[in-house]
Amino acid sequence: MPFRGASPRLVAALAEIAAARSVEECAQVTQRAANGLFPGLRPTLRLGTGPDGAGSVFPLVARERTIGHLQTARPVPPQRRRQRAHLRTLAEHAALALDNLFTLAEHDARARRDPLTGLLNHREFHEAVEARLRDRGDADALSVVIFDLDAFKAVNDHDGHAAGDRTLRAAAGAVAAACRTTDAAFRIGGDEFALVLPDADRDAAARIARRAADAIERVAHRPGVSFGVATAPDDGTTRDQLLSRADQGMYLNKGRAETTASAGDAPERSRLAVAARLATKLAPLDDPHAIAQTAVDELHSAFGFFLAVIQRLDADRVLRVVAAAGPLARDDAFLAHEQPVQEGVNGRVARTGQPAAIPDTTLDPDYLRRDPRSDPGSELSLPIFVDNAIWGVLNLEQLATHAFGDDDLLLADAVAAQVGAALHRARLTSELESSFATTLGILADVLETKDAYTADHADEVAKLALSAGRDLGLAGADLRALRYCAMLHDIGKIGVRSDILTKPGRLTPSEFEEIKEHSAIGDALLKRIPLLSDVAPLVRAVHERYDGAGYPDGLQGNAIPLPSRIVAVCDALHAMTSDRPYRRARPRDVALAELRRCAGTQFDPWVVDAVAQAATGVSVGGAEGSAAATAAASSRARRSSRISSSAGTSARTIPTSDHV
Repeated sequence: MPFRGASPRLVAALAEIAAARSVEECAQVTQRAANGLFPGLRPTLRLGTGPDGAGSVFPLVARERTIGHLQTARPVPPQRRRQRAHLRTLAEHAALALDNLFTLAEHDARARRDPLTGLLNHREFHEAVEARLRDRGDADALSVVIFDLDAFKAVNDHDGHAAGDRTLRAAAGAVAAACRTTDAAFRIGGDEFALVLPDADRDAAARIARRAADAIERVAHRPGVSFGVATAPDDGTTRDQLLSRADQGMYLNKGRAETTASAGDAPERSRLAVAARLATKLAPLDDPHAIAQTAVDELHSAFGFFLAVIQRLDADRVLRVVAAAGPLARDDAFLAHEQPVQEGVNGRVARTGQPAAIPDTTLDPDYLRRDPRSDPGSELSLPIFVDNAIWGVLNLEQLATHAFGDDDLLLADAVAAQVGAALHRARLTSELESSFATTLGILADVLETKDAYTADHADEVAKLALSAGRDLGLAGADLRALRYCAMLHDIGKIGVRSDILTKPGRLTPSEFEEIKEHSAIGDALLKRIPLLSDVAPLVRAVHERYDGAGYPDGLQGNAIPLPSRIVAVCDALHAMTSDRPYRRARPRDVALAELRRCAGTQFDPWVVDAVAQAATGVSVGGAEGSAAATAAASSRARRSSRISSSAGTSARTIPTSDHV
C-alpha cells in the first residue's frame, strides 16, 4: 500500500501499474507515471541493466531480486524527503507488479513449451498450423516439416536415458538453429520434431528440412534422421491434410539413412573433434573479435546451443558483447547490451573467476531476466583468463532447464582456455608489432635526415595504398604486407648520397643509375629482419614496370607482386601532386590523367582504376596534405604512432615523364 500522505495522482498511478496485463505494458505505464509525477527529474525505467549516470537510483527489488531500477537524470537532494519517498513507492510497486508479470509470463511460456528441450510443444504445434492456415493468403505458401530420429530407442537402450535426453536436447537446438526468423520449431513426440514454415514453398521447405536434418546428425551424433514435407495449398488446405501428408513423407523416408546407434564414446569423440578443429581455426587469428566469433560459431554449429556468447570485461568494469551465435546474435539491442560486473550470473563469474553451471535460471538470484520468450532455462558461464587475469566470460544457454551435463562443462572449460590462449597470443603479437613499429619509426628518422620529403610522403602513400588494397580484395596478412611495403619501399635510399636525393634539378644518367640501387639495398636490408622477410621482395619490385621495362629485375605483368603494383601507382600519384625542389605540384586531375595514360605500360590498369577511386576520398599530397605531413614529421614519437596505424616511407619516383 502507498504510504500515508501519498498524492491522489501517485495512488492512481499505482493502481494503473497493478492493473497492467504484461511486462511491456507495466513498464510503459511505470515510465509514463514517472514522467508525469516527476517531470523535472526526467526519470528513466531500466530493466535488467545497472545504473547509468549521476542521478539518484531507486532499485526495483522483489523477492530479494533486483529487476531493474528507476533513475533520475539529476540527483534528488536528501532534504526532499517527500519526493524521494514517492519515487521509492513508485519503484517498490512497479517491482512487485513486474515480478508478478514476469512470473506469469514464465509460467505461460513453460506451459507452451516442452520441459526437456525448451521447444514449443505438441498443442502449440497444432494451434500454430491452424493459425497460419487461417491467416494465409490465397497465393501464399505454408509448409510443415516433421522429423523423426531413426533408431532412437537404441540410444536409450545402449547408453541410458540420460544420454537419450542429451541427444533430444541437441536435436532440438539443431532444429531451432535451422529456422528463419519467421519459422517456429516444436517437439511433438518422444523423438519427433516439427517446423512450421510460413511463405516457404516445397523446394524452400525441403532445403530448410535438409539443413536441419544434417545439423541434427552432426550435433546429436545421429546417423539417421527421417523427415517429411507438406505444403499448402498443393498438399491440402486443412491442418489434418497437411499433417497426414508430412507424416506419410516421413515414413516413406524411414530407413533410407544408416541407423546404427551411436557408440557410448561419441560425445567424447565429438568434444575432442571440436577442440581440435577450434585450435586449428584459432591458430592464425590475431584479432580478438575474430577469435571470439570463431569460438562461438564453432560451439553453436557443433552442438546446437541456443546461444553462445563471449563478453569482454572492459576497464570500466562493464561486460560488453564481443561475439554471439544463435537467434539473439541478430538482435542489435542484445549485441549492444552493457552489463555492469556487479550484476548477473556473468558478472558474478567475472568478479570471482569461478565458473557457474545454472540448471534452472529461475532459481538463481543473480540471473538477469531478458524476455520470457527467449530467456534460457539453463546456462553455463565460464571465465576467460588472459595472462592470469580475467579478460571476459564465455556464456552458453539452452531453453530447457537442466540441459547441461558434466560433458558440456568440460567442453566449455576447454574452449574458454583455448580462447584465452589465443587472445594472449594476439596480445603478444600486438605488443611485438608496436615495438616493431617503433623500430620502423627510427629507420624513418634516419632516412629523414637524408630526405625529409621521403618520410612525410610515406604516410600519404600508405593511407592510399591500404584503401586501394582493401578495394582490390586484400585482407589480413596480405594487407599487413602492403602496409609495410608502402612504409618502407624507399628505405634503401639510406644507401644513396644525400646530394642526389635532394638535387634541385634533373638527375644525370649516372646519378639515376645510382638512385636505382635503392631497390636492391632496401631488399637486402629488410631480408635481415625476420618479421620483414616477406616484405623484402615486395619492396624490391616497387619500381618494376607492368610492361617489363622497370628495375631491378625486369619483371612484367602479374609476375610483379600485387602489393608492389599498388605501391608503385600510389607512389607516383603522391609524387606528382607534391611540391618538389625541381617543380611545383600538379593538380590531382592532371596527375590522375597521367596515371591513366601510363596504364598498361608503366602501371597495372586494374590497380590504376582502384587507386583513382580511392584517391577521391584520401588526401594525397600537394596543398591538401603537405601542412599535415610537415607537422606530423616533427617528432619521432608521433611518427612511430602513425606507423603503427598504417604510416610508411617513400620517396621521389623516377624522373621519366616528369616523375611517372
